Amino acid sequence: MDISKFIEFRLGSVSHRTREWLRKNAVRIAKETLGQEFITQADMKGMSDRYKDSIKFHLAGKNTPNSNLAIQFEVKEYKTEDGKPLWAYFEFGTKSHDIFPVRAKALRWKASIDQTQTTTQQFAGGTAGQDVYLFSKHNYVSGIKARKVLYFTEKYGTRRFKNKLVRELQNFLDKSASKVGV
Repeated sequence: MDISKFIEFRLGSVSHRTREWLRKNAVRIAKETLGQEFITQADMKGMSDRYKDSIKFHLAGKNTPNSNLAIQFEVKEYKTEDGKPLWAYFEFGTKSHDIFPVRAKALRWKASIDQTQTTTQQFAGGTAGQDVYLFSKHNYVSGIKARKVLYFTEKYGTRRFKNKLVRELQNFLDKSASKVGV
């Protein structure tokens, strides 16, 4: 094989080598950059560990060598009991609204009694520092404040993702180059 055919072969394989490297490494880089930004944003907004652990990254579409690559991230398995996506309530917020029990006769939640909750303490019959269950046929909820964790994750994490992806791809191409430079 003469050198011109070798160079032609190597140049022809650059797009395939690049696509394969991206297919194998894009999700890892997304977890390292966007995933870390998601956790940072969630921490700043006081989100639970359950929420922080719920983010999932994957390649969109077919995971084949000739398919277009797109990274998607979503918050999975974080839903209300009736299957509504709870993450959307935290992301976009809710208005003030009434809630009623759907399957039971009353709403139930665990509350901790402290010394400032004398009315609740009298109602529930608990003592300070004790956990009790409270019940209600109806509650008025003041709404959930929009936290926009996913919005800010994408806004601040995308640049870091792109920079790291390009930097690591360039390193891969530099290391896999032959002595003639391709």
